[in-house]
Amino acid sequence: MIRLYRRFWGQSLLARLTRMLVLIALLSLTSLISSLVIADGARGEASAINMAGSLRMKIYRAVATLNAIPTRSRPDQIKALEGSLNDFEATLASPTLTQFIPSDELDRRARVYRDMLDAWQQRVRPLLVAEADTSRFNPEARVALLAQAQNLVTTIDELVTLLQENVEAKLALLRLIQGLAITAIFVVIAITIYVTRADVLVPLKELQEATQKMRRQDLSVRVAQYAANDLDGLGLSFNLMAEDLDKLYQNLEHKVAEKTESLARSNKSLELLYRSIGRLYPSAINSSTHLSLLNDFEKAIGVGHGLVCLASDSTHGGTPASPQFSSGDRQLCQVSNCSDCHASSAIRWREFEHLRALTLPLHDVNSSYGVLQWVVPSGQDLDPWQIQLLEALATHMGIAIGEAMRAEQSKRWSVYEERAILARELHDSLAQSLSYMRIQVCRLKTAVQAKEPAQTELIMSSLDNGLTNAYHHLRELLSTFRMKVEDNLTIALEKSAAEFSLRGSIPVHTQVTPTTSRLSPNEEINLLQITREALANAIQHANPSHIEVSFYESEGGGVHLAIDDDGIGIGEEHGRIGHHGLLIMHERANHIGAQLSITNKPEGGTRVAVQLTPRALSTSIRIAPGTKHELHA
Repeated sequence: MIRLYRRFWGQSLLARLTRMLVLIALLSLTSLISSLVIADGARGEASAINMAGSLRMKIYRAVATLNAIPTRSRPDQIKALEGSLNDFEATLASPTLTQFIPSDELDRRARVYRDMLDAWQQRVRPLLVAEADTSRFNPEARVALLAQAQNLVTTIDELVTLLQENVEAKLALLRLIQGLAITAIFVVIAITIYVTRADVLVPLKELQEATQKMRRQDLSVRVAQYAANDLDGLGLSFNLMAEDLDKLYQNLEHKVAEKTESLARSNKSLELLYRSIGRLYPSAINSSTHLSLLNDFEKAIGVGHGLVCLASDSTHGGTPASPQFSSGDRQLCQVSNCSDCHASSAIRWREFEHLRALTLPLHDVNSSYGVLQWVVPSGQDLDPWQIQLLEALATHMGIAIGEAMRAEQSKRWSVYEERAILARELHDSLAQSLSYMRIQVCRLKTAVQAKEPAQTELIMSSLDNGLTNAYHHLRELLSTFRMKVEDNLTIALEKSAAEFSLRGSIPVHTQVTPTTSRLSPNEEINLLQITREALANAIQHANPSHIEVSFYESEGGGVHLAIDDDGIGIGEEHGRIGHHGLLIMHERANHIGAQLSITNKPEGGTRVAVQLTPRALSTSIRIAPGTKHELHA
């Protein structure tokens, strides 16, 4: 049986499984199609059976209508009887019923339907019509009518029974087809499982046993090859794998030793590089740090020694540093040869009389800072891992030196910017007040010499106001420049609001939102000074009961500052720029490129609004990666 099965289904397991699935699918499809065909043929037969059964009720209704007619018939009763007769005939000829009556005269349903039709047309209907038209009651005719009606009902019952038997026959056929299909599917599945078990389980079990022996380090195990199915290729592959593993296992210990040595060397290299980075970044430009690093790398590499030469370009000779600076190294560091070291940004070997030097540039993405040269005797070379380690050291040295130089430059620029801000603040406030008082002193001398008491008193009053304003500006400057470095603008605004609230005994509320825009120190100082000047003006001149300071960032990256009070507002004579420090506020706004507006609110009070686009946002520059920098020889 198995041989016939294999001969019919083929030797390939894939072909067997494919044909089995196709056969199962065909059997299932056959069962499904037959079910659909039989179900479609039986559709509507239930309605036909119900309609045939309703004929009995309709014939009884017609007889009952006739019995209700008295001896003298009325037109409405005759009309009701005619309606019952027409309803019966319409149901009898309905397509819902007649479509299930075969046209074959030999079929029993066709004969019963024809008998029922003859009984109605030739016997029952004429008697009903005759009795309805009779003006007198005829008991014998009524008895004959009831007998014919009963015969007609018997015929109807027979037709209903035949229709039900037809439906049951279709259902029995459907059950038979589905049963045969399911039985055939199970038979195919059972045969396939049996043969597949015989062809697959035994070889796989042998493979499993061979695998277990292999796990016990028995690499001499081999499996038999089965030419009857696809497992022959699997057995051949297993045997080849066992042979390869046997060969590989012989060299495994040697390779493991080599890998262990390589991993240990890599671990030491990474540890050395980690320690070197930790010492390099805090003091990247210190020559003692370079000497210490070179000494450690010389011990780790074991071949040659290192030399670091820092120079910004090839036109100025750098100062070499090496823990083992020999007389032969002077060949590398002649001033005339500096261009040979610094002109190239690639790693390269340089050949000399008795030695060789591996030149590694020290640079980052912006600039070049010098070279790291590793000197080895002639005839010796460096392994790839040694070159990679030196390359990593040169890369981190270049980055660390660049970061250190940029940090130093940033510190110098911060000092210069802070001095410029301080000088401008002194010039815009205190220096102008002192210049004004100097002019008043000259006027005072002239008035004293002219002996004009009224003019002298007026000038003395101006000097007093000038000194008061100068002292006020001095205090504002001291308050501004005494801020802690860690305080940003939002914290400074909140502190200023609290200070003026305490000074004027007026509640000053803040709605300050931290921003992501980068404001320069000059922009922060001017915004803070505008806020303090507006708060001082509101407390001194507006007589408010409430002040609110709001600061937030817009969607485009700009910042908005507003100081609102509910005081008396600003009049036309005081709204000019020269009053209440408005000139200073406008100058500060113009200096940082901001828009300042001072308006009276409709509900009362004054609003000072500042809108600023940070200079860092409007003049931002992106540096594309990979930009080439030319080194001049």
